[in-house]
Amino acid sequence: MIAEPIPAARITAEAARLIGEDFVADNLGDQIGVGTPARVVSSLRSAWVVPLMLTSPGYGAVGIVGVLIIDEELGHISAWTAVEEIEANAARLIEENKTALESAFEQARIRGAA
Repeated sequence: MIAEPIPAARITAEAARLIGEDFVADNLGDQIGVGTPARVVSSLRSAWVVPLMLTSPGYGAVGIVGVLIIDEELGHISAWTAVEEIEANAARLIEENKTALESAFEQARIRGAA
C-alpha cells in the first residue's frame, strides 16, 4: 500500500478575517475594517483575499480601499495593498461620499444623544 501524503492544515475564512483584523489594528486605524474573505487558488498555492473596507459611524461600509492576501496553508500575509494607496483610496471615497457620510454621522450623533 502506498502512503498518501497528509494534507497540510488550512486556515478558514474566519481565521483569515481575524488575521486581517490584527493587520488593520496594527497598521491602519479605526476607520478601516475587513470584509468577507474570498478563497482563490493558483497552480502553486491557495490563499484568502481579504478586502479592506473604509467604514464610517452611522453609515457602515463605504467601500473597498485595498486587500490583504493571506496564504491558506501558512496563515501569513503574503501581499497587501500599500498603506499609502489605502490612505489615498480612503480619502477619495470620503470626498466622493462626503454629504452622505456627514448626514449619517450627524444622525448617529443625534441618536446617541437621545
